[in-house]
Amino acid sequence: MSIYLDEKNPGKHPPFDDASPDIVEYVRYLEVIAGKSANTAFSYYCDLRGFSRFMKRRRGLVPADTEIKDIDPKGLDTAFWGSVRKEDIYEYLYFLNRECGNKKSSTARRLASLHGFYDYLVNQVNKLTENPTASIKPPKQDKVLPKYLTAEQSMDLLESTQYQSDFPERDYCMVVLFLNCGMRLSELVGMDLGDIDLEQRQIRLFGKGHKERMIYLNEACVEALQLYLAKRNTMEGLNPKEKAVFVTRRRKERISNRRVEQLVTGAMKAAGLKGFSTHKLRHTAATLMYQTGNVDILTLKQLLGHSSVGTTQIYTHLQEFQVRAAIEQNPLGTVTPEKARLDTTKRAAGENRGENNADSMDVEEAASPMEAFEGAANDGIRVDISSMPGDKETV
Repeated sequence: MSIYLDEKNPGKHPPFDDASPDIVEYVRYLEVIAGKSANTAFSYYCDLRGFSRFMKRRRGLVPADTEIKDIDPKGLDTAFWGSVRKEDIYEYLYFLNRECGNKKSSTARRLASLHGFYDYLVNQVNKLTENPTASIKPPKQDKVLPKYLTAEQSMDLLESTQYQSDFPERDYCMVVLFLNCGMRLSELVGMDLGDIDLEQRQIRLFGKGHKERMIYLNEACVEALQLYLAKRNTMEGLNPKEKAVFVTRRRKERISNRRVEQLVTGAMKAAGLKGFSTHKLRHTAATLMYQTGNVDILTLKQLLGHSSVGTTQIYTHLQEFQVRAAIEQNPLGTVTPEKARLDTTKRAAGENRGENNADSMDVEEAASPMEAFEGAANDGIRVDISSMPGDKETV
């Protein structure tokens, strides 16, 4: 069932209750035919509703001073979409940047939604003959290195999971899987018991576009899963038919993406870590594996479930200590000038211009790069969980 349905109260919010028919059909096409995930389809749905509101105000279908959020996005037909011109698209991108303060990445994603929508209308269902977005390129992206935890910070995070929730076995296990396997949040939440094979030390994941892949478990992951599953299987009131690996303690149902984000944020805060999101744990796993585990880029691509190696290449960035070491190891880094020859004050005083301090030619050897995180590739990132506290009262 799609994410935009209220599963508990389906009559309260019917599917696509606030979008034009063409958008409704397109988003259904994305899920059913194109095989996009519900999250992706919902993102396109929201983007196209936003464009609908913008175009209604631009075309004078609502008062000019109407707030975008107050505009009803319904009521636009195929003829209206056919009347949209390239100038309208450019004005929309300008609006996103200047009035909404969107980052380049957000603007590019919204443009991609429009690209897909018009490609569908022109090439899939033949409702239109022209695509106003065809020649519009997304804004050039700034190259930003992914933010990640160091090995030491990762250990601090694992320690903090023992104290910040009422279900430490579960929370510790989730963070261990994030840090060692590089899972996406949706992949971890969507795991079923049948996907885990502890004997073969592997897990089946379903990534973006329902793509299936296998990941392999190191010792840290196996140990954390065994500890958690033993606790999970003895939970009072848990439905024996519940397939979800990670469940809530109170409702005994599959944990939500939002709840995992809250738990990770709480553990981060307890560990004194700021500015990190759940997705940064995926960055951390990829970075540590690439830098300390001798993992080549193609292997990392397969492990992370990327469709293109270009996406994976962002993890080939170097740490500051590696850049510093490279500079220090330049053979010209030991060449220093003759101080007296450049010192005009001494030259005016009649001091010997050939004077040179031999010690100035002596430079310390560049410090060796930071020692790789020992055992990360084989044993995984973990902490001693033998003293994990017992059950706490559920708040």
